[in-house]
Amino acid sequence: MDLIIHVDGGARGNPGPAGAGVVIRDQDGNRIHEAGYFLGRQTNNAAEYEALIRALRRVQLVEVQRVTVHSDSELLVRQLTGEYQVKSPRLGLLFREAQLLLLKLPRWTVRHIPREANVRADELANLAMDRQQDVVVFDVESGPDTSASCPTPATEAAIEPAAAEQPPAAPPTVPRGQPAVRVTVAEPPGPAGCPAGEFAETAFTVEARLPAGLCIHAAHAILPTLLAILNTEPREFAAIPTLTIRCPRAGCRAVFQLSPIRGSNGVGRAGQP
Repeated sequence: MDLIIHVDGGARGNPGPAGAGVVIRDQDGNRIHEAGYFLGRQTNNAAEYEALIRALRRVQLVEVQRVTVHSDSELLVRQLTGEYQVKSPRLGLLFREAQLLLLKLPRWTVRHIPREANVRADELANLAMDRQQDVVVFDVESGPDTSASCPTPATEAAIEPAAAEQPPAAPPTVPRGQPAVRVTVAEPPGPAGCPAGEFAETAFTVEARLPAGLCIHAAHAILPTLLAILNTEPREFAAIPTLTIRCPRAGCRAVFQLSPIRGSNGVGRAGQP
């Protein structure tokens, strides 16, 4: 099953009373979940992340093949795709939780959309703020709550996908017990696009240290996802799919594929040491 998610978060006062709106539908437009969540006192940006996290938690209950997330928060989308750095300690914690939830999905994409294409999620966030409590309008497991209307879902707008599934070359074996990630240069930088020059290697293994010669722009893009993979629960490590990261530096166009080296954390494919 493919799922389409719309999320929105807001705070009245920034920080102030905050709410998160979540709309989940399948590829045919059938509703899976619609809810507003009251978050207490939060900032607008934290509320946006809380909306995404609540949506991803609900998605964990569904057998899903692909998830497409729509958000009108440019900050959220750009941070998830590695284009913006997460500087706030509070957002850093939420970012890491969102990354770990995304890593449990077979395939995922995040897209930025205009506010007018995210009306329903905004309505649900405001409904939660108005009532100062969680409001589940519809869930496929329990049916509708007629206390709120359910208009047609918003139209999506595209942004570059943040993840892909092309498998890299077979990774080398590494000592068991230390989680390791294989990074493959799927597309090299454009001509004169990388300030560090050409890559010495087209594939490398990362444990606790980055390889010498890696451009700081590429490292900035790779590190959030790399850390999320390395910090994944040991028994979930082997199930992480290959993820694609693009260097955000203008003119570079380098593309990297990240995949966990199976068994490098001392746990086998089936979760057995």
